Amino acid sequence: MIMEHILLVDDDLQLQSLISELLTFEGFKVDVCNNGEECIEYMKHTTPDVLVLDVMMPKKNGWDTLREIRQNNPLLPVLMLSAKGDSIDRVLGLELGADDYIGKPFDDRELIARIRALLRRANAEDIPQDSKVIKIDQLELNQTQFQATFANEPIELTYTEFSLLLYMVKNRGKAISRDELSREILGKRHQAFDRVIDMHVSNLRKKIPDRENGMPWFKTIHGLGYMFIE
Repeated sequence: MIMEHILLVDDDLQLQSLISELLTFEGFKVDVCNNGEECIEYMKHTTPDVLVLDVMMPKKNGWDTLREIRQNNPLLPVLMLSAKGDSIDRVLGLELGADDYIGKPFDDRELIARIRALLRRANAEDIPQDSKVIKIDQLELNQTQFQATFANEPIELTYTEFSLLLYMVKNRGKAISRDELSREILGKRHQAFDRVIDMHVSNLRKKIPDRENGMPWFKTIHGLGYMFIE
């Protein structure tokens, strides 16, 4: 059995030890870096299955580290650790391409659940063979390669962004609640003031070029969620 590989980047030695022990107990292979510079050097020769990245670190913080990582690893699942209640950390991390975040202190079971949700999405192999590519206008989604293109030009999306876009495209014309999107894409219930889904939709709006007819791709349904417009 192949052990899934987690890279933990955090300068808190006590937290390092606790998380490493927890992840090892859950059957993961765990490596640790103390700061962003070490992480960047590490990833020059090894790519983990999931990166767990703290925000506030010496030498190179989590934001700068994530920004640099996304240049060469757009699909690497990234879970950011942020100070509990610090919404600025979370919003900026999501804008830079984090897939999800968890606030410190956190429940052990929640951390494991978030990591497993990222792994399930990254390792999805249940794509029907007769529907590998979905095309809407000039937008194409290749489900086997997790690649989006517009007018044959690639759109750099993270796994979470692609998964969210794919789910909405498959349910186009339907109003989808934030809770449904959070459950299906992030593997967790949507909580009040949780902006993860909103930020991922915002990123998609920025990354997908405009339609020729001027129609938007997404419609915000007030008090509910979003709709992908056909």
